[in-house]
Amino acid sequence: MSWKLLSVTVLAALACTGFTTAEAASKTYYVDQVAGSDTASGTSQQAPWKSLAKVSATTFAAGDTVLLRRGGAWSGGLTVKGSGVTIGAYGTGARPIIKGNAEACVALPGDDNVVQDLQIGVAADAGRCSWAGVKVTGDRNKVLSNLITGAGAGVYLAPSADRTEVTQNDLVDNNHMTVVTPGGNDDSGAFAVLVQGNDSDIGWNRISGSIAKADDFGGLDGAAVEIFYGSRNVIHHNISEDNETFTELGTDTKDPDGVSTGNVFEYNAVFGAKTRGGIITRGAEDGNGPVLGTVFRNNSLQLTNAESEGFVCYGGCTNQMLRMTQNVVQAAYKVGYADSTFTATDHNVYFGGLRQFTPGATDKVADPKYTSATNLILRSGSPAIDLGTTKYADRDVDGNVVYAGARVDAGAYEFSD
Repeated sequence: MSWKLLSVTVLAALACTGFTTAEAASKTYYVDQVAGSDTASGTSQQAPWKSLAKVSATTFAAGDTVLLRRGGAWSGGLTVKGSGVTIGAYGTGARPIIKGNAEACVALPGDDNVVQDLQIGVAADAGRCSWAGVKVTGDRNKVLSNLITGAGAGVYLAPSADRTEVTQNDLVDNNHMTVVTPGGNDDSGAFAVLVQGNDSDIGWNRISGSIAKADDFGGLDGAAVEIFYGSRNVIHHNISEDNETFTELGTDTKDPDGVSTGNVFEYNAVFGAKTRGGIITRGAEDGNGPVLGTVFRNNSLQLTNAESEGFVCYGGCTNQMLRMTQNVVQAAYKVGYADSTFTATDHNVYFGGLRQFTPGATDKVADPKYTSATNLILRSGSPAIDLGTTKYADRDVDGNVVYAGARVDAGAYEFSD
């Protein structure tokens, strides 16, 4: 596998004691692709709007809600004007579909907006979101419980987008390469989530199929979660299957903050016969480094691909770049590779192919006893059981209480008899 980096230079719950003026004035708008009319009021199911163009031309007030009728499909994209707006669905049947826009099927330039319960994009050339399914440029936006498919980046968090929440989505086959050119290492695309902003929460998603042919990077590219410039993002409790790489991190001199640091990955389960990489990061000797302070903890990886590598930290990697703790990493080709200056590995279970790094004194090199290649729940007698020392979350990736035994288990799944 080539070590590369892309060439890319829930409605907030508010506790209150009474209704505010803004709440009293908030409106709900309805959009029906079949029975609607853009000359209607839009404020009742009996008088809905028809087009996304009408919605995109309207500046909404905080507290307003726009609902698309289930079973409908709209082309052309949606830009949400205003802040504090919720976009969702009403009626019965399939999710409303938004598709077919060159830049983004859904754009969130404002703050505190919510997009939920939609299908964004289609997994086909005709009508796909050719760059982003959802493009976020504002702050504190939420992307919740959507099906997002077919894009170059299912969700794109721009450098200006801070404190975004991407939760409980199905991110499926975001496998479009937006740049494919021979040479130059500039191919780009096939990201489920591309993070260039800071302080975001990306959790409880199911991510699959972010893999595509590329002229660069060994012929294939893609990632479940790609971080470039981003700092202090938390990626947790995700299921990643058959993505080219689970995550890769990088930066360059154009980073608006001047540094990429402090990203945390915890309680993620990563598997699939197509997956060739777990986590890839780098030091200052690489052109896309250094990325500082990445923490990879309580993740479970089962990579059966003959070219798979569990973790890679190179280009002058030191303990300033990465800490590996309480993970279970099984990979067919290389369990891990790191420069000799990297030693920050503790309470992990490593198993499989080459170990081009030095395991720590508290690490174990042994069969983790996963249930199967695609079920990473531990079996009785696993060396990961009670191996950990620190509780980082209240629930494992299956939602079970942490911890069930004498101590916390390594990996994303807490063992229970």
